[in-house]
Amino acid sequence: MRRGFGALLVVLALAGCGSSGESSGSPNTITQAAAKTARAGSIKADFTISGAGAKGTGSGIFNTGADRSSRSSMEIGVKNNVSKLETIVAANVLYLRSRVFAQAGFAGARDWVKLDLGQLAQQRGVDLSSLVNASPTPTSALAYLRGTKDVKKVGTESVNGADATHYRATADLSEAAAKSNGAARQSIKRVMQIGGVKTLPIDVWVDDQGYLRKIAWAEHTSPSTAAKVTMVLHDFGSPVTIKPPSGKVIDLLQAGGGTG
Repeated sequence: MRRGFGALLVVLALAGCGSSGESSGSPNTITQAAAKTARAGSIKADFTISGAGAKGTGSGIFNTGADRSSRSSMEIGVKNNVSKLETIVAANVLYLRSRVFAQAGFAGARDWVKLDLGQLAQQRGVDLSSLVNASPTPTSALAYLRGTKDVKKVGTESVNGADATHYRATADLSEAAAKSNGAARQSIKRVMQIGGVKTLPIDVWVDDQGYLRKIAWAEHTSPSTAAKVTMVLHDFGSPVTIKPPSGKVIDLLQAGGGTG
């Protein structure tokens, strides 16, 4: 199961990009943009990934409030094999659908698999609910940016049709965790533990309205392995209702005899 979560982290990880002509910038510009973007309630995102021998593209919608629910879909290519992965996060429950599970023999090609992290915590005495937010998403990126420092202004670019200022900065994860609480704090700590890093180089693009339009960094799934992704944000709006999937759902805890 631990390896499965490592794969999930890789699937959703983010990347960096760069440019020349840098000048100093204010960390407040980034932290305020992250806070405003989070207050929007929900974000749609288009993302690309590259790392650990895999490449992929995807899109999704993510609630940025206390709910932290989301729905996303992506295609992942490993060597010459391309697989589609659909993910729904509702409360502390993960739902995944992919033909990979059918090939593993415990789900049909159109079936969802379910992992209830709250139930797992009761059975095993280990709270893994922070895994819902530990995977690289717009929500986790916004949390990282609470620890922004060493900001450099790179230039002005167009992102998805919007003018935006490109900044390069460092996310201090220890500081970000200290400025967070609850599941967000535990998620950041888990990222530091799994990735073996305390800081992350991160690129952000802020539009004229003060919203984050693009975020890029390298997410470590181990001290020696990182996945690169670029995420473009758009359609900032009110929280959306994310419902569990309809159709057949295979409960991983039941399938594993409750052992996780």
